[in-house]
Amino acid sequence: MKMLQLYHRSTNPSGISPVSFDMSGHDDAEAERLCAGHFLTVIGEVAIETGLGVLSAVRGVTCGLADLNVMTCFFPPSPLRVRGIGMPGSDKVLMLRSMEGPLVVEQDGRKIEAALGDFLFVSGEMAYDWYLPEGGRLDCGSLPGAAFRVSGETLSRLMLRPIPRTFPPLQLLITYGAYLLMRGPHSANEAEMANAHFNEILPLVVAYLETPSTVERDRLHPVKRYIDDHLGDGDLSISAVAAVLDVTPRYVQKLFQREGTTFSRYLLERRLAEARKLLLRGTGTLSIGATAYEVGFGDISYFNRTFRKRYGVAPSSVRDEARQTLG
Repeated sequence: MKMLQLYHRSTNPSGISPVSFDMSGHDDAEAERLCAGHFLTVIGEVAIETGLGVLSAVRGVTCGLADLNVMTCFFPPSPLRVRGIGMPGSDKVLMLRSMEGPLVVEQDGRKIEAALGDFLFVSGEMAYDWYLPEGGRLDCGSLPGAAFRVSGETLSRLMLRPIPRTFPPLQLLITYGAYLLMRGPHSANEAEMANAHFNEILPLVVAYLETPSTVERDRLHPVKRYIDDHLGDGDLSISAVAAVLDVTPRYVQKLFQREGTTFSRYLLERRLAEARKLLLRGTGTLSIGATAYEVGFGDISYFNRTFRKRYGVAPSSVRDEARQTLG
């Protein structure tokens, strides 16, 4: 079996040294195993899916501290998918960005498309799917959720929220990540200082994600208003809304992503809320099926399932309880 080529900088027994790796000379199976091993040390267990011969051309560098792990991985320009199993009960937060093309991330029923250089936080607790349609350089890392110094509810809202590469605090985060990867070996004090500075910048990133600009809210308002006015249209789609407002579907999706949601999730939430409002009237003559159709659902089973998941009770229970209350 061929051994992985490792290129260590001069070591410092009391400090931290980045580790470079190069998969050249390995067959696909061995390259996949070794590459997955590096991902394991940084973000957890993953499976890597790509074309023949791609992984044997991969190279990169990793660096690990007590509470911060970072990696830059250079893939050939070929479609690539990274599937992570997640670690239930873990508070680990993953970080990633694609530097040579778009990035599509799916987790917990959400699908986010990030532009080149956009930065994302991803929960390390749940399974995830990262897709790079053009391959290229992928930067990723992990840190404990406690480093954000926010509540669990706030932290969950930060996940899958694209941060533009031009955001100044993000550039500082990246600078410290690059310092760890490219300027080693580091003494224990240097590594600790870099980790501390990294964590000090996180509140600025949190503030950015928690306070959408007035301009962005104003741009999203007509989109939401159109959706609310057309909830009963079963064919309502992001393309239809974009066409009416003379913008692109991608633009609409980015507006919702900035608020930590998606077009489809917002539409579902509004339809469920409107259906619940109708059911709470209690005196209406609409059946459960008719209520679902009234707010745009075309599949009664799907309506019942999503309603129960959202409110914890069946639609019929809400209606019946409202009727009893109203007498």
